[in-house]
Amino acid sequence: MFSVTIFLAAAALIVVAAVMGIVSMRRPDRSVRARALVWTAAAIMTVFTVLAGLFISGYALADPGGTEGIMLVLWWAVPLAVLAVLAWLRPSWAAPVLALLTALVVMAGIWFALDSASWREFENANGPVRAVAVLVLAFPAAVLGLKRTATAGWLLLALGLGPIAFSALGNLAGVVSLSAVSVIPLITGLLFLLAARMTRASVSTEHMGALPA
Repeated sequence: MFSVTIFLAAAALIVVAAVMGIVSMRRPDRSVRARALVWTAAAIMTVFTVLAGLFISGYALADPGGTEGIMLVLWWAVPLAVLAVLAWLRPSWAAPVLALLTALVVMAGIWFALDSASWREFENANGPVRAVAVLVLAFPAAVLGLKRTATAGWLLLALGLGPIAFSALGNLAGVVSLSAVSVIPLITGLLFLLAARMTRASVSTEHMGALPA
């Protein structure tokens, strides 16, 4: 699992470096580079969501399979889709909703730290609920990042770090199970925050340039 995490992180960073190198050579303007960084981060999160979704769905359709397996897939796929649409169409509504849900996921990590035995028993019976919850919230947060970059960056940072940090207090096995699904949201969040900083710097520079001498 750790090797998968390292591979995902390395692949994401290589893609970002390649895209930003090309954009920097063609369009040195900082605001353009910031926007390219936002879309690249969102694209990475999208690809990861599709791959992780296929992996999770494959397990559910194999065990328990049948109608129950389909219902398990719908259980996480429908909320993910609804939140993503909300983030795109109504970012002002999506931001507080995602913030509340992110806080609940982080609180679940605290609960795991306090009662890790019960949580392990629950997840053994119902699957990796915390990991799926991170995935369900991370993709809509990435969609939100296309319109509210800084807000989405902080949300993704909390999703990437919060559950892992608190789970580690209860049992290191929690870190292993969450690391593969948390690394891309964490990287995406950091890229969004970097893009937001670049945008603010660009606006500040343009404002200073517009001032009379």
